[in-house]
Amino acid sequence: MRILSRYFLTSYLKLFAAILFSSIVALTMIEMMLHFESVLEHRDGPMGFATYLLLRIPSYYFRDLIPIACFAAAFCSIGLPARAHEITAIKSGGISPARTVIPLLGAAAALSGFTLLLDESLVLEASRAWFAEQHPEGEVSFRQGSFWYQRGNAIYSVQEADRTARVLRGVSVYERSPRGRLVQILHADQVEVEDDRRWRLLDTTARTFDPGHPARPARIERVSEWNRDVSAESDLVMLEASARTLSLPRLAAYIDAQAQAGRDPTRYRALFHTRLSGPFTVFLFALLAVPLGFAVGASRSLATPALSGIIVLATYYTARTAAEMLGGKGFAWAAASPWVLLAIFSGIGLWQLRRIPR
Repeated sequence: MRILSRYFLTSYLKLFAAILFSSIVALTMIEMMLHFESVLEHRDGPMGFATYLLLRIPSYYFRDLIPIACFAAAFCSIGLPARAHEITAIKSGGISPARTVIPLLGAAAALSGFTLLLDESLVLEASRAWFAEQHPEGEVSFRQGSFWYQRGNAIYSVQEADRTARVLRGVSVYERSPRGRLVQILHADQVEVEDDRRWRLLDTTARTFDPGHPARPARIERVSEWNRDVSAESDLVMLEASARTLSLPRLAAYIDAQAQAGRDPTRYRALFHTRLSGPFTVFLFALLAVPLGFAVGASRSLATPALSGIIVLATYYTARTAAEMLGGKGFAWAAASPWVLLAIFSGIGLWQLRRIPR
């Protein structure tokens, strides 16, 4: 690697680390000011608050924080030398601007891969731990295409949870005696969660067993509606059994299970592609930032190109959020929208890159 390429690469990586660290510190301070008293009331002193921050910061912010830090680092690593006439000196020496761009974009591509690994490890574990912190009474696990949860003597299996509609689909309830013997199995295609904490099971099949005589066949009863009282708020934890806490391979398996069960997996397929495409925004933002950094050389000001960058990022996130909302509502084409947005904005970045004066 030539000295010039190494100089710009080192500058980019140092700026990225500094901006990311500063952003984490700033978010930590904001969280402390907003939630300090309420967190200390429910946690064991400063260590409890530290645990709160270690879970909340990665699970809530890392997926957006890393691409934005990459954009700012790429912009500054080109814009600051451009304002100091260093880019002009490079061109005067007959050196192509590509010499400064290629190592920077290569590092951004490597950071995209690292972000994907981080999403599937640290961020995902933090999200799961945060979910468990919000619902300490029980743990939700994913097995055989369903979410499982135990409370008392009852075990719940739910294939799909729709919090907006307050509906559960593919629900099975396994009631056990205090000695652990199976007493009853309820299966309902759909459950409506009432505001008074009552579950209304529709098209229910009930199998009742006699624990004292396990050899006897079960008594089967089919009813169109079965009301089940849910006395504790924690029972509604199943509404939080979101596919967002699944890794990408397990999310893919969940989508297959939904399709095999005859349910529409569109919104989960959209979630899968949103999650998978997310790390590629790190490279995309670097690609968008580099031409803006070169534009500083013409105006000798960081303000105007920086404002243009903010507008570009706001446009991208607005379009991405709209696509996610449509995907959550079941629009089939929304699953491909993250890749379409990446292709469109990558095309814009490449076009701007080609327009940089040689």
